[in-house]
Amino acid sequence: MSSKAEVTARIVELLQLVIASSVMSNERIAHSLGLNVVDLQAFGFIARNGAPMTAGEVSQQTQLPTSTTTRVLDRLEKGGFIERSTDPNDRRRVVVRVRDGALDGAGRGGDGDPYADILVGMSRVHAGFSVDELEVVARYLDAVKDVR
Repeated sequence: MSSKAEVTARIVELLQLVIASSVMSNERIAHSLGLNVVDLQAFGFIARNGAPMTAGEVSQQTQLPTSTTTRVLDRLEKGGFIERSTDPNDRRRVVVRVRDGALDGAGRGGDGDPYADILVGMSRVHAGFSVDELEVVARYLDAVKDVR
């Protein structure tokens, strides 16, 4: 039987491999969309939020400096991924939201989805685990997702 230290060391090593693989996949996907990887990740934060965000909120979520966030948002807007508008509740604020159609197919495995192969592979992996096991994995990932 393995010790907790041995299992923890294995988890850390495996997470490093997963992160490295994710970085490379994200680089490939970003390139296919005409983005750099930072812009793709920032877009992901905006899309997952599901509601309009201020530039400050994007900066906080991504942990990018505000000046960098402004340039990222400029590129995403120019590329047709987001749009800026005045906050209807506070006309002094500008919010960003995912542009209609910007997510067509993305993350759903359909034609043109840059994540299709990854989703198929993950589905195969998930099939080998029980719901209880997947719940433990989800709980662990939720606990470590904000470790930076």
